[in-house]
Amino acid sequence: MKKFFLIIISISILFNNFIFLNLQSQINNIIIVKVGESLITSLDVENEIITNLIIKKQEINQTSVNNNKKYAVKNLINKSIKKSEINKYEIKDYNEQDLKNYVQNIAKELNTDSKGLKNIFKQSNIDYEVFLENYKIELLWNTLIFQYYKNQTNINTVDLENEIEKVKDNKTEEEVKKIRKNFLEKKKQEKLNLFSRSHFANLENTIVVDFQ
Repeated sequence: MKKFFLIIISISILFNNFIFLNLQSQINNIIIVKVGESLITSLDVENEIITNLIIKKQEINQTSVNNNKKYAVKNLINKSIKKSEINKYEIKDYNEQDLKNYVQNIAKELNTDSKGLKNIFKQSNIDYEVFLENYKIELLWNTLIFQYYKNQTNINTVDLENEIEKVKDNKTEEEVKKIRKNFLEKKKQEKLNLFSRSHFANLENTIVVDFQ
C-alpha cells in the first residue's frame, strides 16, 4: 500500500501540471509505472481516465480528472497483473456474448448503440479497441479462474437443500427445480469470486510495481 501511495503522489504531480483544456490536448507519452514486465504510460492513464468519465457520464474537467486519478492508475495496475497471469497460462477463450452485452449496456446507458459508442470514443480521441481489450482482460481472467478452480466449486448439498426448504412453500416441482439450479449457480459463482480475489491477492504480493 505504501508503494502504491507513492505512485499516486508521483502521478498527481505529473497530472497537476497538465490541464485538460480540450480532448485534443496532447502530453508526452512517458513511462509512469512498471508492473512486472509491463509498462503503464502517461497516455495509458489519460486514456483510462477519459474512458471512465465517458462511461460514468461525467463532465471532463480538471476536477473530475483529479478525482479519477487514483482509480485509473489502480485499475491499470490491476489489469497489467491479470494480463500477465492470462499470458502465463495462455488463456485465449472468453465469452464473446458477455463482451457484446457489456458494449450494448454501456451504449444504452449513453442513449446510443454500438456504432454511436464508437463515435463517442472517436470524438473524444480515445481508442475504442483499447476499451474493448480492457474488458476482454476481465473475461479472460474469468476463464482462467474457472479453469484453475472448477474442481473446487462443489457445493454442500445439505446447505443447499436447507436454503431451498426456506422458499419452496407453495412452489411447483418445476419451480423448485429452477430455484435449486439458481441457488447452485449462485453458490458456485460466489466460490469462484472468492478464488478470484484470493488468486489476485497472491499475485499482487509477488509482482513488483515500480514508479519510473
